Amino acid sequence: MMEWIQQFHFLRPLWLLALLPALLFFILLLKRQLGAGQWHKAVDAHLLPHLLDNSLQRNNHSGTWLILFAWLITTLALAGPSWQKLPAPVQKNQDALVILLDMSLSMAAQDVTPDRATRAIQKITDIIRARQDGLTALISYSGEAHTVTPLTDDRDTIQNLLPSLSPFIMPKPGSRPDKAIALAQQLVSDTGINHAQLLLITDGIQHKDIRRIKTVLDPQRFRLSVLAVGTAEGAPVAVPNSGFLRDGSGNIVLPQLDLKPIRELSQQLSTPWQALRFDDSDWQSLLTNDVQLEQQLSSQQTQFDQWHDQGYWLIFLLLPITLMLFRRGVLFMPPATLLLTLFIIMPLLQPQSALADDQSSPSLWDNLWQTPNQQGAKLLESNPAEAASRFEHPDWQGVAAYRAGDYQQSLDAFANNQTATGRYNYGNALAQNGQYQEALAAYDEALQQNPDFADARENRAIVEQALKQQQQEQQQNQQSSNQQQDSEQQQKQDQQQQGSDQQQSSEQQNSNQQNSEQQKPGQQKPAKQKNASEQNQSSQEDDSFAEQKARENAEQKAKESAEQKAKENSEQESKANIEQEAKENAVQENQAQQPQPQTETQTDLSREEQAAMQQWLNRIPDEPGNLLQRKFLYQYRQQAGDNEQQEDVLW
Repeated sequence: MMEWIQQFHFLRPLWLLALLPALLFFILLLKRQLGAGQWHKAVDAHLLPHLLDNSLQRNNHSGTWLILFAWLITTLALAGPSWQKLPAPVQKNQDALVILLDMSLSMAAQDVTPDRATRAIQKITDIIRARQDGLTALISYSGEAHTVTPLTDDRDTIQNLLPSLSPFIMPKPGSRPDKAIALAQQLVSDTGINHAQLLLITDGIQHKDIRRIKTVLDPQRFRLSVLAVGTAEGAPVAVPNSGFLRDGSGNIVLPQLDLKPIRELSQQLSTPWQALRFDDSDWQSLLTNDVQLEQQLSSQQTQFDQWHDQGYWLIFLLLPITLMLFRRGVLFMPPATLLLTLFIIMPLLQPQSALADDQSSPSLWDNLWQTPNQQGAKLLESNPAEAASRFEHPDWQGVAAYRAGDYQQSLDAFANNQTATGRYNYGNALAQNGQYQEALAAYDEALQQNPDFADARENRAIVEQALKQQQQEQQQNQQSSNQQQDSEQQQKQDQQQQGSDQQQSSEQQNSNQQNSEQQKPGQQKPAKQKNASEQNQSSQEDDSFAEQKARENAEQKAKESAEQKAKENSEQESKANIEQEAKENAVQENQAQQPQPQTETQTDLSREEQAAMQQWLNRIPDEPGNLLQRKFLYQYRQQAGDNEQQEDVLW
């Protein structure tokens, strides 16, 4: 009891100022009653009962007292009495589940009623309906994997597309669960989520699929579970309009559920598996809730204690008072009407913003019913930046700023929180802000206070790895810049050396030429004989150079000729286009000069055609399966799947 009294307070104490008008009204009422009691000084006592209507006066006084009492209760309710704290989550659950549905031809086997694919779809429907929150994605695969829906919290979208799935809409036959796992990991990574659960619903895998799955699966980030569909006896596969599925020898295919590869996969990768059952115990045992699937650097689902507003209980006290006032007609008196206008009608008449997302400042109506922290919690999902400005609690401000991408504001909010959780959040904000070294120090402080803080330890390892990678990149950039400077310096030295060699060569050539001119005619003959071989080599080089120039000239002439022909063709096309446009304009002018009744007939005819076309379109059945089939076929062609080799088993 004493604890309850100590914790009792008002969340909005400023509303208690509304009691001042009630107090003033109460004083005026007492003064009026005292003034009414002075009639005995002017009137004889035996005449007062006949001159004053005491019953009407008592009724008026009782209605006034009821209004004062209703005013008091309303003011106390608006002030927000509170004495209890309740935990309030401020972060949405990001539990990610990707369902991998086998849609190979063997899933059309009818060894389970009605067939394997339908039973698997029914099981997926049960899973989606049971998931109250979190993100879910659906992938169907055969020889290739295709995304039906990406990660979303819209359960209705997935349920609407499930009936459209069929093994006969898949573009490529076969069964490749490894491709579905790779696509699922890519979907999760593109969304920015660090961990996820993968639920593989299949009627069997092959031994070579184990090696493929081990190659593509990242067990550190993804937890794979297998739900097996089918029986060991198997059943034929009924192909629409084609009888039963047959192999290359013409024998009817009886796909059987072989659990040996699934058990081997479970032993090698510690993958849990279950056989399909009629109840929910199969998938519930696979999708455990104790696996923490949080996002990188923001994985903790933070909860803060919030004072619970108990003022709504006082509203029930107003109901009988309102009924009594309505019966007495007090609600229609001018003072009561004004009171209702001030408390109810005026907040509703406030101008609203033209934009639905314009929530820059809280309205009086919002402040009337919600605290700033409650307003921030409401805006946290849609507008976290605005929620950060509404929150008064620093931890909530930090969370909202972090989700809005304002990591500096998040740092300021978490800076003074010296608890393990506060240091952890502070480290996350530092890491996102690029301050890796300071983030490691914050994580160390959190782990020092709570050594069992697994999230802090995991995030510290991630940040430490990012810091090492950053340092390596800086070293590589420094080395590349040094190498570039050395290469530029070496290039300058080579250019200087080449310039000096050319200068020496030119000087040597000039000196040789002067010497040859100074020689006598008899002395020039031996020099010519001595350089005969060099002259022959020079002549050969000149001949090759001439041939090269001749080829270049021929190519240039051919290019010019082609350009000239292209120019002539373009001119001819432009002339043809001009003539065609002139003919079309003439036809339009002739149609414009025709009588008006003929135009109206053509318009009526077009409307009839449009109506007939609309009726024809309405007869086309709405089948989303065709849309999915075209989508999968388009994706398959985009991936150049036609050039891949076919699988050994096509079902």
